[in-house]
Amino acid sequence: MNICLDSWAVIEWLEDRPSAALVEKAIASRPVISLVNVCEVLYIISKRHGEKASNQVLPALRQKLRFVEVDQDLAVSAAKIKATYKMALGDAFCVATALAHNAKIYTGDSEIIRAEGNWKVQDLR
Repeated sequence: MNICLDSWAVIEWLEDRPSAALVEKAIASRPVISLVNVCEVLYIISKRHGEKASNQVLPALRQKLRFVEVDQDLAVSAAKIKATYKMALGDAFCVATALAHNAKIYTGDSEIIRAEGNWKVQDLR
């Protein structure tokens, strides 16, 4: 099965937090990630560590992950997920990306984990 990383998982990996080893193992299979979630990662890294750190992270992410661009189908799917499950927009794009790629979501984000949708989740908490 394919893997889709949520921004939560990528931040865990980049900041060498408790779930970093699990994410590192998943990265070996070159998982997918929505560009919306890449945006979230870059914003969080910039906020916590500065713009220089954010600029350094992008090439590593591009090399290790498969970026999924937002097209009309993905946007419509994310909108339906957001409306149905009342989750943040970034989370809805993560779920929509996972469903489009038949992928298990790696995350510790409670909104995605608790939603009880028709997607598979690896809880990294």
